[in-house]
Amino acid sequence: MGQVQFISPRIGGDWSITCRSNQPVSLLTIARLCHVPLPVDCAQGLCGTCAVRVVLRRGALYRRLGPFEKRTLRAIGKVPLADEGEDSTAWKGPRWRLACQCMVESSDQFFVAF
Repeated sequence: MGQVQFISPRIGGDWSITCRSNQPVSLLTIARLCHVPLPVDCAQGLCGTCAVRVVLRRGALYRRLGPFEKRTLRAIGKVPLADEGEDSTAWKGPRWRLACQCMVESSDQFFVAF
């Protein structure tokens, strides 16, 4: 079961959520189901409003950004220089992801700041 902790210093919130699902679920879906006030406009990855910083817990591996998500994050200035190339192993995080595109799987454990 995946575990996600949403943290928002701007609004003073901290939500720890355990996701029990056999299918991958987006961060945005989890946030909506658990009433986490994550900002969102299009929910399709076009606008970048739902960009969040993601830090994986120790020992977990970052998944590569898909080309669509990378293009949107680059357009809003959130793709770090280390992610520009094919080999993104040098970057230690936090990483920017789009909550509507970032899928949580059963073994994932990470912190999300917005």
